[in-house]
Amino acid sequence: MLHNHLKQGLRLNRTIGFAFLAYGVILLGSLITPKATGMAQISIWPWLRLGATTIVVAAFLGVNEICLRKVKRHPRMDKTTLEKLTLLVPILGSGLVAVCYLLTGQLGVLLFSTVILLQSQLFGHSSISRILLGVFIGLYLLGFPLGYPLLMGFTPLPVKVMPVSLQIILMLLPLIWALAHFGRIVAAVVQNTSNRVTKLQSLAATDVLTGLVNRRQFNLQLDAEIARAKRYRSPLSLALFDIDDFKKVNDFYGHPTGDRILQELGQLISANVRESDISARYGGEEFALILPETGQIDAYELLERLRAMIERTVFCLPDNPMTITISVGVAQLNLDHAQSYELIEKADAALYQAKKQGKNQVVYGILPAPKVSYPPFHA
Repeated sequence: MLHNHLKQGLRLNRTIGFAFLAYGVILLGSLITPKATGMAQISIWPWLRLGATTIVVAAFLGVNEICLRKVKRHPRMDKTTLEKLTLLVPILGSGLVAVCYLLTGQLGVLLFSTVILLQSQLFGHSSISRILLGVFIGLYLLGFPLGYPLLMGFTPLPVKVMPVSLQIILMLLPLIWALAHFGRIVAAVVQNTSNRVTKLQSLAATDVLTGLVNRRQFNLQLDAEIARAKRYRSPLSLALFDIDDFKKVNDFYGHPTGDRILQELGQLISANVRESDISARYGGEEFALILPETGQIDAYELLERLRAMIERTVFCLPDNPMTITISVGVAQLNLDHAQSYELIEKADAALYQAKKQGKNQVVYGILPAPKVSYPPFHA
């Protein structure tokens, strides 16, 4: 990401350089007066200053282009080098602004300091940004003893040829151009950061091998679904299941084959559960299914269909084709008293019962009898 920021910063400096060239054209126009005033009356000094400004801008663009090409050719620079270069980019831009302002006296040139300051903030150099702000304020104050007017450094065109308001607009157009470029950079950075955050959140919540949610995310979503079920008095079921005799598969075929079975099983589960269901890898070869709006009987039927489908599926084709079976425990949430750990314990007890009864089956925990409270008896 830092490498991309550096490229964008160099491209922004290129835009600033071309904007200053546009300033040169405008300043050149401000030196040309109508023929009636006589060209001999124009001093040579403004032309020299304008020529020096053009040379400085051309040199800046050349150095910036060389740096940009080198950065593109070396996409894997170490972090220390990248940080130094990102520090150098706003400093070079500040130097260009300072030289051009001293040569031209145009406040519009000094306004480019806003772009430079925003750029240094984007790179994370807050202290440098504060120092540069002080430098730019000093440059502006220095302009008064040098005799620079507030906006126009050179003799403006007569009003009949070009109104002063139009000249000011033309002086601001290059700045607007640079700010628009900076806005595109910020939008790209924000989008890139948002994509990275979304990707990291997905990685933090997803089991890499199976593509299902991991244990941590499962616990969070189970708590959320329990709270929702209690609020709306809707049924909620939980299923825990694992692969029968999975240790033998790992011992005989090896862990890579076992991982492949887990991966294919995760894909099979994802493809055959409802969109509202939440499937997770609970740990090792154990999986979990949160079934919102589902009673215990419906949950039993859904898991029985999934169990039969897994039993008929051939895994690890074509290298080590084999079939597996699963044992499943299903439990329904007690809306009045149960917490998440109690629901998990009930489903886990049903899973243990399925293993004990011979495996490859679905067992559901019996709902406890409702608790009935009677008013106290008064004789």
